[in-house]
Amino acid sequence: MVEAFKKSDVEILLSTMNRDNLDFLLPMFPFAHFSDFNILIVNQTSQDVILSSAYPNIRIINCFERGLSRSRNVLVANAAHKIGLIADDDLVFVPNFDQKVAQGFNRFSNAAAIKYITTTFEGVPFRKYPQKPLAKLNALQRLNSTSWEIALNINVVRQSGILLDTNFGLGSTFPLGEEPIFINDLYHAGYQICHEPEVIVTHKTFKDSDNISLAESYRIRGAYLKRIFGNKFKLWLGIQLMFNLKNRVIGPQQIAFCIKNALKGKQQFLSLTKK
Repeated sequence: MVEAFKKSDVEILLSTMNRDNLDFLLPMFPFAHFSDFNILIVNQTSQDVILSSAYPNIRIINCFERGLSRSRNVLVANAAHKIGLIADDDLVFVPNFDQKVAQGFNRFSNAAAIKYITTTFEGVPFRKYPQKPLAKLNALQRLNSTSWEIALNINVVRQSGILLDTNFGLGSTFPLGEEPIFINDLYHAGYQICHEPEVIVTHKTFKDSDNISLAESYRIRGAYLKRIFGNKFKLWLGIQLMFNLKNRVIGPQQIAFCIKNALKGKQQFLSLTKK
């Protein structure tokens, strides 16, 4: 049986900022040279800090606007291969990641997006992942989405007309939540979102978002829970609070504080979208 997708169909869609050389790619591929892979880079920068490439399969777009979701949208619009693997510049890829990504799309050939697995640099899974391939993700699995775990069927995503919401993501009003919003937008439009239980990248134990204060975290959550779930906002805020209580992220005495900030974020989102 001929496989529809090959590892050569995988293109890394990489967002970075203020780069003037490609040296930052070297530690991302400890098992090979970065020029062995298809990479499209959006470098959000200024006119005096320009990135260029001498490699035909390493393409560069120097962009003079800010915002991570804007960067991702430019990457999807300009991707040149069948599969786009979303990436940041602080990841380390594992050997055969491209083969694993292609394998997922050969299993789920109609998928718009497939989620994979991240481990820490020490080999510990980033979170609890399903251990079997899933042809359909439930609401919690869609909500728990991280950008560098997501690969896209570029043709399907382009045909959908769905973009990342530029009100969310680093450099925007709400600097988190763009990934679950994007995944849920695709899902609610009728597109298939799947899970392939293969490790493709490693990342430091803590994400930059872990440094956000509790107040800011719930302000952002309030906005993206309203954006995703609409009239079911209260239900999903309750689920989030119970999850954080169970995992001792917050204590009972902090519930009112968290609700207050979530409602603040919800209102800010509603005000923003009325403009």
